[in-house]
Amino acid sequence: MLSLPRLCALWGCLLTAVHLGQCLMCSDKQYLHDGQCCDLCQPGSRLTSHCTAFEKTQCHPCDSGEFSAQWNREIRCHQHRHCEPNQGLRVKKEGTSESDTVCACKEGQHCTSKDCEACAQHTPCIPGFGVIEMATETNDTVCHPCPVGFFSNQSSLFEKCHPWTSCEDKNLEVLQKGTSQTNVICGLKSRMRALLVIPVVMGILITIFGVFLYISGQETKG
Repeated sequence: MLSLPRLCALWGCLLTAVHLGQCLMCSDKQYLHDGQCCDLCQPGSRLTSHCTAFEKTQCHPCDSGEFSAQWNREIRCHQHRHCEPNQGLRVKKEGTSESDTVCACKEGQHCTSKDCEACAQHTPCIPGFGVIEMATETNDTVCHPCPVGFFSNQSSLFEKCHPWTSCEDKNLEVLQKGTSQTNVICGLKSRMRALLVIPVVMGILITIFGVFLYISGQETKG
């Protein structure tokens, strides 16, 4: 048989355990404060005073230029991010009381880090290299050396490597081989050049002979 003091102590422990157990089962939009389940402040607001046994949690809307994105018990809202123009940044999306400002780089530039704290100019692919991935707001241009049979003769932010001209398809022969920076130079085949040159030479000779005959005829008349 337990004595009265011990019985009272036991009941006190049981009541305390039950009370704490109830408080520890606060919902995901509540928090424990002084043995009370207090409501969290909703996104777009901040805490001004904790709840009590007689009053609910007191919250206040975030001021202009501030935000809170989650259910919270913070006494201050967060400042909106400033997109610094001198760093090449611009506002992509204006901040609200529930979301931060989203910054992005200006045209022709990309972020230098995941948080996009600064920007850098897109890098063009130099001659001999082609673009395999064009630059975006978050990534620089990806270049790759032109393989055999392809070339790039200019610096570019978007040009891929171009295939060499096929002289054979045009019934021509290669006069100069291509490189990673220059195209193949095609020309007429030797036999075709000869066939074209002979008539030209014959035409010149006939013309000269005709002129000679004309001059001779004029002198004879004189």
